[in-house]
Amino acid sequence: MRLSTLLSFCLLLTWTVRAQNSSSIAAVNGTKLYYEVAGRGEALVFIHSIALDTRVWDAQWSVFSKKFRAIRYDVRGYGQSGRAHDPHDPTEDLKALLDFLKVEKAHLVGQGMGGNIALNFAAKYPDRVLKIISVDTTLDGFSDYTADFNATLNQIVDLASHRGWHDEEQAVWLRSPLTRLYTADDRAIINLSEIIADYHGDHFINPRINPDFGSPSTLQLLSKIQSPLLILVGEKDEESMHRIAKILETQIPYSQKRIIKGAGHLSNMDKPKIFNHLALSFLRKKP
Repeated sequence: MRLSTLLSFCLLLTWTVRAQNSSSIAAVNGTKLYYEVAGRGEALVFIHSIALDTRVWDAQWSVFSKKFRAIRYDVRGYGQSGRAHDPHDPTEDLKALLDFLKVEKAHLVGQGMGGNIALNFAAKYPDRVLKIISVDTTLDGFSDYTADFNATLNQIVDLASHRGWHDEEQAVWLRSPLTRLYTADDRAIINLSEIIADYHGDHFINPRINPDFGSPSTLQLLSKIQSPLLILVGEKDEESMHRIAKILETQIPYSQKRIIKGAGHLSNMDKPKIFNHLALSFLRKKP
């Protein structure tokens, strides 16, 4: 093979690899959303929770991108996306991102707040959704949170609003039931610590800018969801999440629930192998 031909082939191969594993910024819906794309096949979107970013899906990324066109993005106000300055609807941001990427239909995997976004999107745009995996999901419109859950949020909001988002406030959040890791390996623990340290604390300092899903609430829209749903909950997750999971299982027609033993609120980080197995088995199963 001539040298020039070999060089051309190498350049083409390099371009192909980069095309399959890319990151960029989408200027959509009045903000800028950072996103990553890898793999081929049906689109599958990972959506993170509050105070986190795309890195919480590191243990899933290489696994799922072998089977799907995997997409993960930083929700407005988090990670490398534009910061939030006013209340906004993250469901519309997700729709704008999918339109930007020319994705007509996708599987949605959401953790915590990301689960709420996925469910809200599925209720409002059912023809855009294949299957849903809700992971330790919070839910707007739900009010039966435990006293411990409310105390945790009130404590961190009070600390951050008065003193900012520094080492002490971050340490309190890392010890909370909504962030504590029980069985994760050292790499995941370091990863989570870095994510929390990189977060600016805006939503705790100024809760007014938190996502606004509008009316009716996601809770009121659950019966409209027709996509198959897998509900994953960490065994050691805060009791409020187990209450929400029960509601999802009861009100969404094509749903099933699995408990991940030994895991907390971030079950995909605590027990990634079990999480990946359950999620892939559900996604591969024909409706």
